[in-house]
Amino acid sequence: MSASVRKIQMTAPYKEETVTVPAVITALLIVMIAVPLVLWIIKINDAGTRAASRVKYEALIAEVENDSRMVNAFLSDNAAELEAIRIARQAPVVTLIVPEVVIVDERENQTVQPLNVELDGIYWSVRNPLAGMNGEMYSVGDVIQGYEIVQIDKLSVRFIAPDGSPVVKEMYEDLLNSQK
Repeated sequence: MSASVRKIQMTAPYKEETVTVPAVITALLIVMIAVPLVLWIIKINDAGTRAASRVKYEALIAEVENDSRMVNAFLSDNAAELEAIRIARQAPVVTLIVPEVVIVDERENQTVQPLNVELDGIYWSVRNPLAGMNGEMYSVGDVIQGYEIVQIDKLSVRFIAPDGSPVVKEMYEDLLNSQK
């Protein structure tokens, strides 16, 4: 039994694609984006550190000055100076002066017009239910004729009237009312 070897005819020579060009471009993009970003973060951090250090330094100087003032007053047996230091170290009291606020409820004298809308349809979904009324689309939070839509269910729309009273518009309200 003899084995025969057949030559495979190739139409195009085998060519291996290189990944160096895309790798170099990717590396350059990363360097072009990352380096300025890191330098910007370092600059912001340094500015914050300098500002915090300056504030801490000024607070330390003030504390040392107050402590040395107290030691000098104590050594010189100056009771008036010691009392002034004691009063200055107490927590400061800030008095807030605000104007008098008078709330006038104008809703008592208002007459609320009845809600006059035709509920065309409800497009209900968990995230964003919609209600079609008078040929327009409305969602929760919208206001129509002064009534705010607070909830849209599968078969009804709940409103809050301008006087604060709840109003419900049922989808098949006209059909239900005609059967009564």
